[in-house]
Amino acid sequence: MVKKKKSLSKLKEEAWSLFSARLKERYADDEGNVRCFTCGAVMKLNTTNCQGGHYLSRGAYPGLMFHPDNSRVQCYRCNCHLHGNTVEFRIRLIEEIGLERVEALEAQRHVQVKLTRSDYEKMIEELKNNSNT
Repeated sequence: MVKKKKSLSKLKEEAWSLFSARLKERYADDEGNVRCFTCGAVMKLNTTNCQGGHYLSRGAYPGLMFHPDNSRVQCYRCNCHLHGNTVEFRIRLIEEIGLERVEALEAQRHVQVKLTRSDYEKMIEELKNNSNT
């Protein structure tokens, strides 16, 4: 029996799930606590409150969905209710990576990125092999 290939949207979903998990792991302490990038709330890994957030939203700027400078851990409140809490996100991002990199990220916001099946499969494999835990 031939194994059915995953759809492009399923591959994208899997890649985001892994990317988000690695992001959260990177910022977590040894007890599995992580702080919201924008408000400082303490959260536990693997809870619905602990989310992968974006400075420039992945809905409006899908080409930056996997950009490491665009993604940080956020609480549900900041990510969903405050729509990314972008003003505070930008302030803190400048403090962390500098104005030059933030402006470079903002300059890329309208760049179209079309990832292929192969791109997603490679990304998934790399994320699986590069676990921080």
